[in-house]
Amino acid sequence: MSPRQLVIQLLDRYERTDAFADLLLEHELSQSQLSKPDKSLAQEIFFGVIRWRKRIDWIVTQFFLGDYAKAPRPIRYVLQSAFYQLIFMDRIPAYAVIHEAVELAKMKGSDYWGKKINAILRTLQRGQRPIHYPDIAAEPVQSIAVMHSHPEWMVSRWIDRFGMEETIALCKANNTSPRLSIRVNSLRTSAEELQDLLLQYKIEATKSEYLENFLGAKQLPDLNNFQPFQQGLFTIQDVSAGLACKLLDPAPGDKIVDLCAAPGGKSTFLAELSGDQAEIMAIDVNQSRLNLVEQNVQRLGSKSIRLIQANGTIFSCDSVDKVILDAPCSGLGVLAKRVDLRWKRTFTQIKEISRLQYDLLTNAAKLLKPGGILVYCTCTIEPEENENMIEQFLTEHQDFIIEPASEYVSSAVVNASGFVYTYPHRHGIDGSFAVRLIKE
Repeated sequence: MSPRQLVIQLLDRYERTDAFADLLLEHELSQSQLSKPDKSLAQEIFFGVIRWRKRIDWIVTQFFLGDYAKAPRPIRYVLQSAFYQLIFMDRIPAYAVIHEAVELAKMKGSDYWGKKINAILRTLQRGQRPIHYPDIAAEPVQSIAVMHSHPEWMVSRWIDRFGMEETIALCKANNTSPRLSIRVNSLRTSAEELQDLLLQYKIEATKSEYLENFLGAKQLPDLNNFQPFQQGLFTIQDVSAGLACKLLDPAPGDKIVDLCAAPGGKSTFLAELSGDQAEIMAIDVNQSRLNLVEQNVQRLGSKSIRLIQANGTIFSCDSVDKVILDAPCSGLGVLAKRVDLRWKRTFTQIKEISRLQYDLLTNAAKLLKPGGILVYCTCTIEPEENENMIEQFLTEHQDFIIEPASEYVSSAVVNASGFVYTYPHRHGIDGSFAVRLIKE
């Protein structure tokens, strides 16, 4: 099977199931006999087609000469993958893209489809037919949604909140492959030592401007076979997640609950920040996800973490000093990393998720002793899940007050209300929200 054949198979399974694209790809590649370069090519095309689907389909429709929506599914996948390669990739010769697309069309359809696809792709390649896009002055929402391949409901919300120019910048950031974010395990090494070690593998890592324990790199080898990772010298975690942990300010002797702990990034960072001298309960409702926490704990050597399977909305224990709630959310701050999430989310889902978030937040408040600290955080940029959630919570829990985040993290990531609020296009990290609350 060629990488392009695998892409057609992946796109078909993606459209016919509820599977997330990254998990589907990981499963298929693990079963594949393709070479490493061919696996990388398949991943690039598969993720690229999903990310740019709205723009690709807009263009294909102009070249199809018929009802594109009624074309057989495999034929649409062949066209989408070929258009992606011809428009967005420049390292593959056009003749190779067209030849294999024609052969795939014959295999998945018939000679008729092979000839039709050949004609469509040759017309695109020659560049003799102009591509028309929605006029941004007359139809700003549709124009930005098509050009930058985002759902219109999402673009409309962002234009209302940020304006057109910043919405375009945000969409562009969501379509850019982010740098890898590396969190140094301070229990075993330092940022400088890890930088020097990575250079021995010809990996240049630069320090984060927001957190001293974090480095950024363009790429890393397969972590399953990369000795510094397996030795627990570092883990992969976005700086935005680290900011929430810094906001909690864990100290030796603190009793801490991480209420939605999987896959363990925050629990293990809290252990490092407290010198592995706190008492941390890592809670998650899902045992298989809790197993991921266990793997991270073992690899990083954290001794202060206890794993508990429980539902965060009803979990109870003796009063603790600090609670961190990394709430399940829409994930609209991590669209650069989760290429299919923009197509899987709806505004209705945001409202549904916010109800669960509030239940978790309410229970988190019950776990704290007077004077205790609660950090609520998400990886979304939507007000219903962030500041509106906190406003509702404070109205109904008047024994809590906000402590400004700038006391604990860089003011560059703190807004006027004292919340941590990060955006991909402004800060170069995941979109996120975090607030520090004190129980009086």
